[in-house]
Amino acid sequence: MRKGLIYTVSVLMSITFLKAQDTDSNQVISSDTSSAVINSSSNSSGDNYQTKGISVSPAHFHLNMKPGEVKTYKISVKNDTETAKKFKVNSYDFNMNGKGKSSFIPAGEGKYSLSKWLNISPTFIEVLPGEKKEVKFTVSIPTDESGNKAAWNIIMIEQEEPRSTLEPPSKNEGTVALGVIPTFAFGVFVYQNPPNVVTNNVEITNFSMQEKDSAKVILIEAANKGDGIAFCTSYIDLTNLDNGKQQRLTVKRFTIVPELIRDFSFVIPDELPKGKYLAIGVLDYEGSEEIQAAKMEFVIN
Repeated sequence: MRKGLIYTVSVLMSITFLKAQDTDSNQVISSDTSSAVINSSSNSSGDNYQTKGISVSPAHFHLNMKPGEVKTYKISVKNDTETAKKFKVNSYDFNMNGKGKSSFIPAGEGKYSLSKWLNISPTFIEVLPGEKKEVKFTVSIPTDESGNKAAWNIIMIEQEEPRSTLEPPSKNEGTVALGVIPTFAFGVFVYQNPPNVVTNNVEITNFSMQEKDSAKVILIEAANKGDGIAFCTSYIDLTNLDNGKQQRLTVKRFTIVPELIRDFSFVIPDELPKGKYLAIGVLDYEGSEEIQAAKMEFVIN
């Protein structure tokens, strides 16, 4: 039976720490990647997608282009299967609601559309067994005011499978033959942050204890109140106030775009000993000079 848990103090305060030297920003992984990829999974480094012997890399781009700049980037598609694979390549915009759920919309229609400034070549590829092909996309940032804001899109690399003729098991009149053609797709996120945008306005808006799926969890809610895309790291440090022992709950990495709120649950381990605890929730993001934190106390008895 799970130990009883009493949380005695809600959010006490928000505090900030001076940030130490930044880690390699290229290792910040977008946690929303998996939601846009169909029938695929990422490897442990986050730099590559692989499904059924097909790999696509990189999985995401973090651009920092100035208004008026034009640059070309490459996506590699490798086929390690024994059959040729065909793919169509398209760009889509996507919007996110207040809790991070994304929805695709036609290219050029998003409020923060990058698709309208992006050109893909080629838009169709055939990759033979053991072969690697490159897809290039060119981003042209306009020189007017529209080029001074953050923008993003997703490039979908979708398998195309020819339809085959189905023979119904019975020739009786009225017989209908149905079939399923399994295909897969990869989503490559592209985020553009021009140098002028303000990304240092990501805040912890809620730090609380809740019950979720019969488990006790600590919730960190963060809101991006700036005009830039932030690549964040969040974690919780627990300190047993009775004996001073400390432990860190799982580190979570995520992307938070302007006007978005995201929340993350950290499960309190079942084996946590009885006692009084201090929980400090930490929010760190690329480009910031300070680390935000919030704290609360709770008791396990």
